[in-house]
Amino acid sequence: MKNKVRKWRWVIIGIPIFFILSGFGIISFFGWELTKQTVLLAQTALTPYKPKEPEQTFKQIWSELPAPGSKIGDLNFTTLNYTVPVVQGTHEKELKLGVGHFAGSSLPGQDGNVVLSGHRNTSFRKLEDLNKGDSIDFLTPYGSFVYEIIDFKITDAKDETIIVPTDYETLTLTTCYPFDYIGDAPARFVVLTKLLSKPDLKNYQNKKV
Repeated sequence: MKNKVRKWRWVIIGIPIFFILSGFGIISFFGWELTKQTVLLAQTALTPYKPKEPEQTFKQIWSELPAPGSKIGDLNFTTLNYTVPVVQGTHEKELKLGVGHFAGSSLPGQDGNVVLSGHRNTSFRKLEDLNKGDSIDFLTPYGSFVYEIIDFKITDAKDETIIVPTDYETLTLTTCYPFDYIGDAPARFVVLTKLLSKPDLKNYQNKKV
């Protein structure tokens, strides 16, 4: 009888101890797994989130060819303190409004030759007072384009080489010559330049329209 009592006593005592030890084991196991995952996450370099940049779109400079007679800018001869308006077109009605932009040539900011014409006794009456090295500031809706005079030449009135396109940005001015001639002058006075500076056009395409 005593043996049976002793046996049950060990059973009663042993069961709680078993569950206590099992509980410690389970806690230890999950605690170790949690610690291991924390360490692994800390060691793993995650790529920081970077939002996708929107694609850059470019607007077309001079997206439409200006209408004949419309103003496209001002031409400022800095050394002469003289400014004259520039309009689109070189017909007589346009040249009465100011200097005319030859429609077949480039516009400022487009790669190529910008050709302007004016009457020798009105808009371009002061061209004969210019010198090499003088600057010309072409003010447009897109900003200021500055050119430096590099040469002058006298050519025949029918010479079309002065309006030919170029693969670089330049400005060409032309007027009738001689300046004091009465009637239809037989020659042309041409001012040749090189581009010195221009506005920031990084958001524009410079293709010719």
